Amino acid sequence: MSDLASYVMIGGFLGAGKTTAVARFAQHLTDQGKRVGLICNDQSSGLVDTTLLRSKGFAVEEITGGCFCCRFNSLLDAADNLTQTSRPDIFLAEPVGSCTDLIATVSYPLRRIYGDRFRVAPLSVLVDPMRAARILGIADGRSFSDKVAYVYRKQLQEADLIVVNKCDAHPHEFLDRLVAALADAYPQARIFTCSAKDGTGVQEWFETVLTGENSAFGARPLEIDYDIYAEGEALLGWLNCTVRLVSDEPFDGNQALVTLAHRIRAGVADAGQEIAHLKMTLDSQDGT
Repeated sequence: MSDLASYVMIGGFLGAGKTTAVARFAQHLTDQGKRVGLICNDQSSGLVDTTLLRSKGFAVEEITGGCFCCRFNSLLDAADNLTQTSRPDIFLAEPVGSCTDLIATVSYPLRRIYGDRFRVAPLSVLVDPMRAARILGIADGRSFSDKVAYVYRKQLQEADLIVVNKCDAHPHEFLDRLVAALADAYPQARIFTCSAKDGTGVQEWFETVLTGENSAFGARPLEIDYDIYAEGEALLGWLNCTVRLVSDEPFDGNQALVTLAHRIRAGVADAGQEIAHLKMTLDSQDGT
């Protein structure tokens, strides 16, 4: 591998399993003796992703209030902070799930302007199998509006690597049909199937990321209508909140989270809406 620090972006739509994949990748690198720095990104502060990844012992910086594509200087600052504290060999960056056009706004300037500092890895875009199948029209069920689906498709269109995640939860026949449909629709990308949750199939993807070069610079510019992109993002509602649970008796915190999540999902479904992604974490009063 190069002496330059590697910059790896793991993108994909909300709910694709990016954070689980980042954690799996970071642990894989740590086990190999590599120093890893993680950069999380979302629309609000106090990110669940940051809390979860720090709880696993990783060095993490977060960029809030906008995606990488409009916070490039903040991305550099985050990398500088990690360099000062832990000097990573590899940066793993997880952009906002509704973000696209990352090659033009992040990868290209990193390589062109800061090529003496970073080796830019191929752009990975993760997909949830069922959601991707519905977008591609090979499975029935609720899907996104046309403008949200536009953002989803643009993510896949600029991907160097498309990673079909959660393969442990779906039959092989379904996954084979999905991979074939993705290969037909997005021939520029190499496609992998894996489960970031249990580690199935991740090794080949990791090796490709670490040894491959981003091939998209200038050769495959993404044509994107920023008006539709903005309208698609605007259709996604965002809620960040903190809830305090109080009881005179001991209770199972994990079960409380599961119960709360089921009630939220049912309430949203009753309103005729769909949850793109839901993340929750629980801390006790003493911080454990």
